[in-house]
Amino acid sequence: MMITEKEALKLLKSLADKKNIRHCIGVSEVAFELATKIKQKNPLLKVDPLKVKIAALLHDIGKSKDGVHELNTVKILKNERLDDIADISMHGFLYEIFSFEGKNADKFLPKNLENKIVVLADMYYNQNGKRVDLEERFADIEKRYKNDKAFLGATHLAKPRMEQLEHEINSLI
Repeated sequence: MMITEKEALKLLKSLADKKNIRHCIGVSEVAFELATKIKQKNPLLKVDPLKVKIAALLHDIGKSKDGVHELNTVKILKNERLDDIADISMHGFLYEIFSFEGKNADKFLPKNLENKIVVLADMYYNQNGKRVDLEERFADIEKRYKNDKAFLGATHLAKPRMEQLEHEINSLI
């Protein structure tokens, strides 16, 4: 089942604070831009810019609950019967966080191009409502989480993966 952008925004507003709403709207605009450029240049690739935009719009709704927000987001979306959106909303450094803890984390890597676009768009739009590059985003993350050694360790593991992801997406634009 596909949700409209208007319905997605309503769901986001019902679960998120103003700062998170601003971030999610910004991420969705960046994701839509990237997906549209990729689709225009590569019409045979399986990329639905509207679906990517909606997934990006909802990617952080899990912050409304205690626990790991990325996992919460997927659960909320599946409970809403939005499995197609849930499948491409997974983002962040869960792969590195669980790997850092010595756990098998392969299921937390992006599964397809649409998911990769959401991940990169999230990196390109910070929590202060500003579009940034990867270097700025990682500097911001390191500053905000300077006292969280485990998360910083995972962040350092994630940086090369994000740089590779950026290269992959840029090669399609």
